[in-house]
Amino acid sequence: MKKTFYFLLLILLSTSLTFAQDKSVSGRVTSSDDGTPIPGASVTVKGKTTGTTTNNDGKFQLSVPANAVLVISFVGMIKQEIAVGNQSTIDVRLAADTKNLQEVVVTGYNTVNKREFGGSASFVKAEQIANVPLASFDQILQGQAAGVSIIANSGQPGAAATVRIRGIGSINGSNNPLYIVDGIQISAESFATINPGDFESITILKDADATAIYGSRGANGVIVISTKRGKAGKLQINYDALYGQSALPKSRLELMNTNEKIDFELYRIDIGSAGSALEGLSDAEISEYRKVNTDWTKELFRTATTKQHQLSFSGGSNNVLYYASGSLLDQEGTVKSTGLKRYTGRVNIDANNNGFRVVAGGQIGWSTQDFTTEGNAGINSPLNAIRWGNPYQKPYTADGKYEEFLSGQPNPVQELNESIREFNELKGIGNIMLEYQLPSVKGLTVRTNWGIDYENTEETLGFTRFGRAGTGSAIKGRAGRLARNFGRDTRITGTTSVSYNKLIGEHDLTAAVYQEVVRNRIAGFGFTGYGLTGVLQNEAGITGNSATYIPDTRGGASANAIISYFTNLKYGFRNRYYLNATIRRDGSSRFGSDYKFANFGSVGASWVVSDEAFMQNSSSWLSNLKLKLSYGKVGNQEGIGSFASRALYSITGRGTYDGGQAAFNSQLENPDLRWEEKSTLNFGIDFGLLKSRISGTVDVYNAKTTNLFLNDQLSRTTGFSSINRNLGTLQNRGIEVLLNTTNISSGGFKWNTTINYAFNQNKITSLTPTTPERGVIDGILINKVGHAVNSLWLVEYAGVNPQTGAQQFRNLSGEVTSDYSPNDAQLYGPTLAPHTGGITNTLSFKGIEVSALFSFAAGNFIYNNDRTNVEVPDYYADQVSRALLTEWRKPGDITQIPNPLLPHRTNNTHFMEKGDFVRLRNITVGYNFPKTLLQKTKITTARIYFQGQNLWTGTNFQGFDPEIAETSLTGAQYPAMRQATLGLQIGF
Repeated sequence: MKKTFYFLLLILLSTSLTFAQDKSVSGRVTSSDDGTPIPGASVTVKGKTTGTTTNNDGKFQLSVPANAVLVISFVGMIKQEIAVGNQSTIDVRLAADTKNLQEVVVTGYNTVNKREFGGSASFVKAEQIANVPLASFDQILQGQAAGVSIIANSGQPGAAATVRIRGIGSINGSNNPLYIVDGIQISAESFATINPGDFESITILKDADATAIYGSRGANGVIVISTKRGKAGKLQINYDALYGQSALPKSRLELMNTNEKIDFELYRIDIGSAGSALEGLSDAEISEYRKVNTDWTKELFRTATTKQHQLSFSGGSNNVLYYASGSLLDQEGTVKSTGLKRYTGRVNIDANNNGFRVVAGGQIGWSTQDFTTEGNAGINSPLNAIRWGNPYQKPYTADGKYEEFLSGQPNPVQELNESIREFNELKGIGNIMLEYQLPSVKGLTVRTNWGIDYENTEETLGFTRFGRAGTGSAIKGRAGRLARNFGRDTRITGTTSVSYNKLIGEHDLTAAVYQEVVRNRIAGFGFTGYGLTGVLQNEAGITGNSATYIPDTRGGASANAIISYFTNLKYGFRNRYYLNATIRRDGSSRFGSDYKFANFGSVGASWVVSDEAFMQNSSSWLSNLKLKLSYGKVGNQEGIGSFASRALYSITGRGTYDGGQAAFNSQLENPDLRWEEKSTLNFGIDFGLLKSRISGTVDVYNAKTTNLFLNDQLSRTTGFSSINRNLGTLQNRGIEVLLNTTNISSGGFKWNTTINYAFNQNKITSLTPTTPERGVIDGILINKVGHAVNSLWLVEYAGVNPQTGAQQFRNLSGEVTSDYSPNDAQLYGPTLAPHTGGITNTLSFKGIEVSALFSFAAGNFIYNNDRTNVEVPDYYADQVSRALLTEWRKPGDITQIPNPLLPHRTNNTHFMEKGDFVRLRNITVGYNFPKTLLQKTKITTARIYFQGQNLWTGTNFQGFDPEIAETSLTGAQYPAMRQATLGLQIGF
């Protein structure tokens, strides 16, 4: 009994001594850069599960053994280990982790340390896009990320770019990526009403492991945008302003001057060509025309100005953080009467109290865009007059009236002035996130995030009774017209999740389950009124007093929704082995009842090899080495219409039945239509050499899209030529390289270089069973198994017969012949550049910083239809290319331009050109005023800078700009602006 008593007493004393050794430790975790507190930093006892996180002021308190070692960590910071010893207060300053570039990966649902990330993503810092004077955010990303092709399409202020991540994954479906702002989906066309100055970070998710958590919405990649949040501390005020000017770039398509054009027309009259505008004029009249040499680019274009002002406020206390901003952008277009005015405001609030967190944010944007038509070959489009307007014609007569063109073409200055093209948009984005960390179950978090993306648009098209567009043969009464179109698009996104994180020794486990709904409703209506015969050029000016002037009305609405259930599991072992898995089930309203739901998922793994014991001897030259591998499948349901599987009916355009309006079947029922599915295998290496002076990433991928949306031919007896079905497969494979180097870092002078390069090859691997062996041909385009999507389908041009002046072509047998046959057409491609990338050099010294970004694209072909409009001999009454000065005139002439009296064919390789280019996308020279100079003022930071956009382009393409998204340059090109701006940034 005594032995038992002494044994229990010994245990009690040992326990008491153990508890006596525990002590309370408190402290504060701040940033080593500026001393700001770091809320949410992890403070744990090494080798134990004991731990806590810092509050909004960066403070913590924890009971630990006296011999404990604290591990303090935060995403994007270098982890520290500190022995407690006799200390009761421990303050820690964490430094940014430069070992891994852009350490934080924002997926939209959560934030992941790049060390743990097994997927493929690109990152763009906020400062890389700050204050770039482009109204559309997507254009600002050009050349910034490997594997992301961004084609501006247009220099029109506010015009959206075409964005492709890792090529084309669909033919009939959408290829646009998903855009997420603070967890909420927004439309891809709405960046004209969003201020990029509010962005904190941009993450571009590319492979299945990164995008699978978005399921079908992430089929074409995801661009995740996080907006700026407040930081604890005193109020910070920042003001940014810039002023710039824009000009038209030089065209490489040379046209004739006045004397060349008049002599050319007179020669054509002499040889018997009909259609000259000068035919029948006297020598004296022609001499008067020779005195005119109009440059139509100067009549239609201008030196445009850009003005922008931004004001932001941020700050907060231990429990509440805030950020608010307002901005104004006024950007004139280089085409007269075009431009964009944008007004935006944003408020973000973060509140945290006793484990309960509220994050709310919202932005409102209003834009007014005056635009002109582009990308067409219509005679009413003023931009076509850059090519077609004869140099011997003037915009105005001597008495100030619009001059009528001898060729019958409309006067482009008159068309520009007598037209109203305005687009107004009200944009609202709002979200609120509620999160609660259960105190009773450490690591368990419940969260719900709801948001809205709202657009209200109004388009006004007005054409007076004086311009061609208002008096055309299709216009009722030919006395002018006014059209207004109203639209409303409302998208609601709601995501609710429960997640649990547990650290057990060297095992780190996080599991989460989600439920999500996305509902989109689109509605619109409009009218067109005729008879603008008075002085009022709005609704009040519509005559409406004749049966021929009856207005047209229109309207419609559609809706679609996705409901999803998914789970995500993350596992880490020994801080260097990581596994990530996602399973998601999506249901879409677009498909038939049997195919609404589909399952998607991914798995990714990464291994930080450089942390292994066997790599320690390499640490002097190898600072980081991580291998990653992922595979997954996502779906696509975009681009096929909200009611793609349903039978639709219409009453428009089919007359009457039994005295009433007739209804007819406008779309066949398609109950078997199902999801496109895209599977991607990705292998990557992250590396750092020489203490990360050289670092980068290499990714190799192979993506395959099955169940392609394709048009399957139907019997004509159905009344329809085809129906959209899941028939075909498409492959995209390639390699992406990111390289960062610190070339010089000495004595305050730094020179850094960033290079990104991507190669992507797409190939159709199967088509519909009814597809002809030669493929699906649509004009000059073809889709054929074994070749790239939308390749060119042209007959090979073989020059001009020196004896006859006839065009020559090479047939499929390789023989040169003057007999043109479309059956001799061959495939040329690709039309999407397989090689893309960018190179950025940044130099800094004592507050002075210079950076230059060059972007490039190569390997694609473009059909230059703009050249056909000025090289075809039949069109010589209007302006023509200088190339026609070398046309065939007599036997023995060696030329590429045929005899104008013989038939002329255009669907040939003579008009096909390479789309290769290198562009100085951006150059910035800035100066940061030293803080010692600002100490006597209330200004904390001050910077002035010069910035240039698109100042130089190297290309052989005959036109203003080779950067076009389509397979051909149709005409009426609004080229990208060359811009130069001066800016000022001040912080208080």
